[in-house]
Amino acid sequence: MTSVRREIAAQLVELKEPKTAYQILGAVNKKRKTKLSAISIYRTLDFLIEAGVVLKLESKNAFELCLGGKSEHSHLMMVCDKCGNVQEIEDDALSKTLVKTAKKHGHKLKHNVLELHGVCRSC
Repeated sequence: MTSVRREIAAQLVELKEPKTAYQILGAVNKKRKTKLSAISIYRTLDFLIEAGVVLKLESKNAFELCLGGKSEHSHLMMVCDKCGNVQEIEDDALSKTLVKTAKKHGHKLKHNVLELHGVCRSC
């Protein structure tokens, strides 16, 4: 893991909630003498996604740290369409079902992100 990859992963830990690539870039560049470019952030995020360290919420075009240790796991993200809150739910039974279904159809899952949209309890 390069120093830039470590910096970006560390920044995702500090941010604590999904952020866009440009929000991550701004936060990282506040701490650097030599500023990173947008392409550097995107390439690094792509690498970290492939490595299973980061996941992307497509509907929000945002990224967050993935702490799941299994090579085949699912992320169930509950997204509130009113306040924007995102909550990750762990569901081993759902993960096993998705892996089984993918296998049945000739696919092998690395990891995946399921986004369920609605309104949270607070709203």
